Amino acid sequence: MPATPHRLVDVFRRILASYPGLPFHNLGVGEAVASCEPSAVTTVLGSCVAVTFHCPRTRCGAIFHALLPSRGSKHSPSEYGPYRFADEGVRSMAERMKAHGCALRDLECKVFGGANALFAEKYSVAVRNAETAVAALAELGIRPCAIDVGGTRGRKLFFLTHTGEVFIRRFSGDD
Repeated sequence: MPATPHRLVDVFRRILASYPGLPFHNLGVGEAVASCEPSAVTTVLGSCVAVTFHCPRTRCGAIFHALLPSRGSKHSPSEYGPYRFADEGVRSMAERMKAHGCALRDLECKVFGGANALFAEKYSVAVRNAETAVAALAELGIRPCAIDVGGTRGRKLFFLTHTGEVFIRRFSGDD
């Protein structure tokens, strides 16, 4: 039987209980977590995208939460960090993972989010966020091993940095 949203939260709680003292992070827009120590990260996505990185060899993992596809000319580098933007976030996180001893060829990356919650447009910011994240990974020679983007409902992600596992809860109209 597939896990319902509430069962999924219970499953994640049981997983967390099996790792006493596991650091837990709530990730906001434009934020990132990278760790070679076991930790859990959660974030909520609508039109935003999150990209996870995991290196099975080093057991390092990372995630960022991007609001927009790219910086463009409206936002100066001093105004916002790289993780607010899908393209810069991918490049910056790839560099952080390399600094942790991870080769790009070893990375398992996953892309999530990009929901058109209010209206479906072919070239909405949600669609561009997802497309830009995948394209930025491709520029680095990384093909995502999982992509869960689009649709009309937001998602809550639960990510374990040391295993690369991602658990998703999709919101219904009642959430």
